[in-house]
Amino acid sequence: MVQGPQKEEEKESPEEETRRNLAFLLEKVEGCSSVADVPGRQLVHDGDLIELDMESHVHIQRVHAFLLSDSLMIATWIPHRRGPMRYRFQGLYELDSLAVVNVRDTGPVKNGFTILMFPESHLYQTDTAKAKRQWLDALEDTKKKKAVRDKQKKEAATRAAEQQLQLALASPGEADLSKSFTDQMEEPVAMDRDFLAADWLQELPEDLDMFIAQRNFEGAVDLVEKVNEFLIDCPKGPALKEFRARIDHRVKQLTDGLMNELQVSPERSLRGGPRAARRAVTQLIRLGKSAQACELFLQNRSAIIKYNIRQLKFEGATTLYIRCLCGVFFSSLSDTSKEFIKAFPGHHGCFSAFVIWAKQELQAFVSIFRRQVFESKASLTTIADCVVLARTHCQELKSIGLDVEFCLSNLLDISIQQVIEETRDQIIDGINYRAHDDLWRPMNHLTPTDCEKYVKEIAASGFDIKAYVYDNCIISITMNSMQFAKVSVTFVDDLLKLFTTELEDIIADAITAVYGAQISHIEESLKSGKFQKEESLIIKNAQFLLEVVMGKIEALYTSRNIPFPNQLQQVNGHFRKLKAMIYK
Repeated sequence: MVQGPQKEEEKESPEEETRRNLAFLLEKVEGCSSVADVPGRQLVHDGDLIELDMESHVHIQRVHAFLLSDSLMIATWIPHRRGPMRYRFQGLYELDSLAVVNVRDTGPVKNGFTILMFPESHLYQTDTAKAKRQWLDALEDTKKKKAVRDKQKKEAATRAAEQQLQLALASPGEADLSKSFTDQMEEPVAMDRDFLAADWLQELPEDLDMFIAQRNFEGAVDLVEKVNEFLIDCPKGPALKEFRARIDHRVKQLTDGLMNELQVSPERSLRGGPRAARRAVTQLIRLGKSAQACELFLQNRSAIIKYNIRQLKFEGATTLYIRCLCGVFFSSLSDTSKEFIKAFPGHHGCFSAFVIWAKQELQAFVSIFRRQVFESKASLTTIADCVVLARTHCQELKSIGLDVEFCLSNLLDISIQQVIEETRDQIIDGINYRAHDDLWRPMNHLTPTDCEKYVKEIAASGFDIKAYVYDNCIISITMNSMQFAKVSVTFVDDLLKLFTTELEDIIADAITAVYGAQISHIEESLKSGKFQKEESLIIKNAQFLLEVVMGKIEALYTSRNIPFPNQLQQVNGHFRKLKAMIYK
């Protein structure tokens, strides 16, 4: 009498054995904690498999498969991992939704079998023929046992419903007498299964599979929302937990399908635009996956922008290419912003992700812009025109609430500063080179007609030099001075196109340095004593450069509402200094 109970205590219960088996899973597989939550689930068989490509039969990866009493779990092998946890959870597939097909030994495929896991199919290979036979037998036997269990559960639920109906029809007193303590304990379970006995609930997993296969994602999400709302009032119990696991598995497949709609791959067309992605985004948000939807939506838009930019051909002028580049990039940025607002209304947390994305895309754009504009050794005029194009597009984005002009300036300022300094040095080198050959001779056009023609050409550049013409064909401005006037005004005009508050002093210093080089040339000519006869001509040229040309430069500042810098105001004082040098 004493030994019997002791033997029963020593014998391991089915629940303890199940917990032990599932504990084995938790120790071996990373990320599979949810698998152990389903009551009654047991580990039947497990082993290593090699996954092969369905068409080429090329080795894809090493996996470890775990056959459970109601499903098949696949885990990938983690290389170089020490300790008991050697695998990472990849997927869980219900036995109801998979089929096993034996594969004959042909070519490179030995000991293989295919598992059709709706809507996917995978080819696996075992090490030996014996291991393959064990897998095929275990899968077939487990599927049969599950079918029997499901049938028994359905019959039990039907009987429980009938018993409840009979008890309800009986008199209250008889009902109380007939209800035992065991019935009270089993009542929540019976109510649980009865609640889930509705035909539409039993057919729901298959309906979800069909919708997913037909890519009717909206219909699938409608079903998920419907069942979630229905299950709120369902009594908690093992049946609900099992049913919820089946639905969650379909929801994962549905989520994967929707996310695949937004995935970027070489074979997928990128011409659908942001509106094509909004459908998948909307359904993912309904499933509570707004963060994943946001990330994939923006990745999709990045790929489209990159694809459209790659279609541009760099032919002809740099400015023409940059005009096309800006058109493609900023229009895509604008479209994405509008579609993002429509796709994620009220999801304010996603908007910070959009701002970060926009900044990253702008950095990628600037990388291309810098390579084509600054690294191509284009002229300052070309560079200025290209920068103006980019800034104009940035200003247009402000109309939809997206201001990236400051970010653009920050990304370009260093390159702009470098090109300003390089151009300044080139102009100064030219001034010094021409100074060696400057003989301070007025321009003689020989005939009044040629002189008048030249005066008109200079007038088109913004300079009126009629007052400097004498003897009908001679102009008291030297070629060197006129060359400097043209170069300096063009230089200033380009610099003011590039103007920002951060570059204000750099621009003013560059103009001052250029003028300083020309003034130094004038001073050295007056000091040398070689041009005593030409001193009045030199002073007249100095007056032209320091008053007329500088006046033109000041007008350029005024036309752009930019304050005229103190450095340039002080340059005018050099004219009085030069005149004083003559009358010492």
